[in-house]
Amino acid sequence: AINITTSAPSFNPEFKGEISVGNYESVQVRASGSAALSDRVAMRLSLTDTTRNKGFIRNVQGGRLADLHSFGVRGQLLFEVADRLSLRLIGDYSDLQQDCCIGSVTTLRTTRVDGSPLPNNFLVRAARFDYVPLPVDPFARLVDLNRPTNLNLQTGGGTAILDVDLGSAAITSVTAWRSLQYSPNIDGDTTSLDIFTNAGVKEEQEQFSQELRIASTGENIIDYVAGVYYFDQRIDDEFFTYYGPDAALWILGPAANSAGPSVAGQAALNGLQVDGTARADTKSYAGFGQVVGHITSRFNLTGGIRYTWEKKSGFFAQEQSGPTLTSEQILLGAQAIRNAFGAVIPRSNAETKESKFSGLITASYAVTNDILGFFTYSRGFKSGGLNLNATAAPRVIAPEKVDSFEVGLKSSVFNKRLTLNLSAFSTRISNYQSQQIDTAVAQTAYIANVGTVRSRGLEADLSLRPMRGLNLFASGSYIDATYRDFTNAPCPVEYLGLQTVCDLSGRNLPGISKYSASIGGTYSAEVSGRTDAYLNADYSYRSKYNATYNLAADSNISGYGVANARIGLRQSSGSWDLSIFARNLFNEDYIININPGAFNTGQSSGGLGDPRTYGVSMRTRL
Repeated sequence: AINITTSAPSFNPEFKGEISVGNYESVQVRASGSAALSDRVAMRLSLTDTTRNKGFIRNVQGGRLADLHSFGVRGQLLFEVADRLSLRLIGDYSDLQQDCCIGSVTTLRTTRVDGSPLPNNFLVRAARFDYVPLPVDPFARLVDLNRPTNLNLQTGGGTAILDVDLGSAAITSVTAWRSLQYSPNIDGDTTSLDIFTNAGVKEEQEQFSQELRIASTGENIIDYVAGVYYFDQRIDDEFFTYYGPDAALWILGPAANSAGPSVAGQAALNGLQVDGTARADTKSYAGFGQVVGHITSRFNLTGGIRYTWEKKSGFFAQEQSGPTLTSEQILLGAQAIRNAFGAVIPRSNAETKESKFSGLITASYAVTNDILGFFTYSRGFKSGGLNLNATAAPRVIAPEKVDSFEVGLKSSVFNKRLTLNLSAFSTRISNYQSQQIDTAVAQTAYIANVGTVRSRGLEADLSLRPMRGLNLFASGSYIDATYRDFTNAPCPVEYLGLQTVCDLSGRNLPGISKYSASIGGTYSAEVSGRTDAYLNADYSYRSKYNATYNLAADSNISGYGVANARIGLRQSSGSWDLSIFARNLFNEDYIININPGAFNTGQSSGGLGDPRTYGVSMRTRL
């Protein structure tokens, strides 16, 4: 579990603020302040506003993509109701607007795995329009789009945290509500043709959760925590795919003895709108407990158990609309073509329920006061899911079962100047849930169980303070993550027309690098009685990996490393800080993800890492 704790309101007045100005016309302002409203009530208000007017990617049709306009506000009230009773109320809202999210073309495949031509590939289709695509050079950061491509995302929520101190134990209640609204516009064909005029998924979410727990406090022979948890979520999705005047010729090809589309194809697809509606409801109840037994002054034994009951239910329906077809067009097959690309699907319901125990056991032994060894075994599960879309994927997805082992060493020696943590782990997941993409028509994501996967490896973290003012750190990992049993994977496009099912058993899992490492440090030195100069620098590296679930040859991503640095002056008490920063200092070109295009054309596009950004920051604290 991940537990993030933010600064609570303070009864002592405080303020901290920061403004950063950088290239790409970027400005970021952040501020947070706290004060007492009475002897027993305090408040904190935090704001952040980020603007990047010049996007990283240029559209040759005009304008730029990958700009950024983001605003967030968070307010808190702390009520010290009594000496042993407090209530904390938190509310937040954020708004993100961005012209983005179309990748740069990374591949235009023209051949299959056996060397034969890829049927009806991207270049063959483009030639029908005398359309010349941009050269395949993703790091030129160019796209060729004739339709708006943007997203709007708003999130908000509220939390109430009640703490009661009973002396030997503490009771905590956490009540939370959150909402999300997401609305995109996507030029889904990634060209200046009008194959798609818009495509995407609009989404609204609401969720409520309640946790009540009791935990021991102070020093005890046995420490414990126990509680109950409730979660309720509703997700409403609107899928939309709108076809344009170039769709018929691109998708279906020319009519017999013609360079243009067929009458039926043009009538069917030009203006066709396919709209899907889905709703997913999740209700989850859990009870949990964990005890830590201090068997001796050096040996601890921890055991935890959780029981979860979860129900997911939902529905999906799809309808089509467009210009009215004439009887002649219907006789020529226009309606059949429409049904092939957006059939009317009556509302269908799906449901899954699971109830499972999960737990862990950990043994730790302090070899010395500075060195601790530990071993952990845990059994967990991830509940089943639902495919609420127009794909042929199974509606109900089976739950995952997770078995994990970890053994390690934690040390802090030489008067805590050197910290070294080492661990080895092995995790095996049955009924692994993999996100896959149907590319036969418009791209639609779905979840499928793919058998068993295994991840095992080594991790190391080191921090060192060799001298006053100098702090160094390094970390590294080796991960061997593979499909152990995936015999029925849908083959990638290089097998189109040759075979449909591929055996990926024994192959590496997507998205995971075998090697990763980071190194960095901070050095500060006094330059006057009250002023310090400092330098921060870090470098992170990850080795090559494949980005798609079916390990397509065109989705291999090369390894890359990114360096960041900051140099500045600051007042010793922290009241001000002026610095120059650079992210991706050496302007490394790298790709984060790659996805195949629609209709199995052999086109792949990738999301790029940010180029070098730099600027000046001013911070203050009162």
